[in-house]
Formats: sequence, C-alpha cells, structure tokens
Amino acid sequence: MGIKLKPQDERFFEYFEDSTEAISEAAHILKAFFEDRSDPAMNLERINEVEHHGDRIFLKTIERINHSFITPFDREDILLLAQDLNRVLDHIQGTMEKVVIYKVGQPKERYVLDLVNVLVEATEEVKFAVRKLRELRVHHREIIESCEKIRAFEHQGDNLYRTGIASLFENTEDVIEIIKWKEIYEHLETTLDYCETVSNVIKGIAVKYV
Repeated sequence: MGIKLKPQDERFFEYFEDSTEAISEAAHILKAFFEDRSDPAMNLERINEVEHHGDRIFLKTIERINHSFITPFDREDILLLAQDLNRVLDHIQGTMEKVVIYKVGQPKERYVLDLVNVLVEATEEVKFAVRKLRELRVHHREIIESCEKIRAFEHQGDNLYRTGIASLFENTEDVIEIIKWKEIYEHLETTLDYCETVSNVIKGIAVKYV
C-alpha cells in the first residue's frame, strides 16, 4: 500500500490573491480621490480599512507558514512575497495619509495623477501575475511577461517623478508646498519601486519552480 502524502496547502494562493485585491482597491481609491477631489479624510478612512484587512491577511499568512506541512513553494519565498505585497499596500495608505496630514488639497499639475494612474496599472498587473501562480507551469510565460510589464511601469513612474519634481520646483513659489508635494511624489515613486520588488519575487518563483 502506497504512502499518501498530504497535499500542499493551497490557502497561500488565496491569501496572495486577497492581498492583491486589497492593493488594487486601495490604489483605485487613491486615484478616485485625485480625479474627483472628494473628501480626503473620508478616503483615508476607506484606505485605512483596506490596509487593516491587508494586515490581517499578512498575519494569517505568517500563521499558516508555521503550521503547514507542505507549502506550494519555499517558506522563505512565501514570506518574502507576503511581506512585499503588504509593503505596497502600506505605502498606498501612507500616500493618502500624507495628503491628509499636510492638507495639500489638489495638485496644480497633472503629474501626480499621471503617477497614480501608472501605480493603478502596476497593481492590476501584480494582481494578474499573482493569480497565475496557482498554475505556474501552465502560465509561466504569462507570469514572466507580466513581471516585465510591472518593471516597465516602474520605469515610467521614475520618468513621471523626475518630470513632476522639476515642474514643481519651476512653477511653485511656496517652499512649504514644494516640500509637501515632493514627499508625496517620493512616496508614490517608492510604492512603484515596491511593485517592481514584488514582480522580482514572483519572477524568481516562476524561474525556480517551472
């Protein structure tokens, strides 16, 4: 009689997918705020709720790592991906928080919204790539291509960041306003950096387990 191995724990994929849904939701709330000029405090509260949900998912992931017999891939990779996804969500929340704390209102130039739009596209691509991890071998090429798209979004974000900062210094006389918006630009650019970090982890997993 053959030995039956315990099947690998599929719950991790649910956690990863839930995390990307939270990231996408938070990014769209941020985008809607800059487009509609709605109440910043209300939008921060909405993103805070999403961020708290993301934290709970992250804690569940950690607990699951400690109790799972067979995982879909190395525990180190699971932890790394969970941490980096959570970091993206934290930074989206941090951007909205700075808007509220600094009472900056709406940006005078389009580059902030352009940067947020790129962030939304990057988070949607992260969501796409993570959903393909369930059948990694079948969707290997799609995952790699998706990771390259995320990297391209990060480069696009870098260009918008540089252009936006240059325009900010050129067209804004109030030094305090420059400092406030510069921090918001930097926070958005860093969030895109973390999206690329997520894509690097996903790509590493795809290469390792194909």
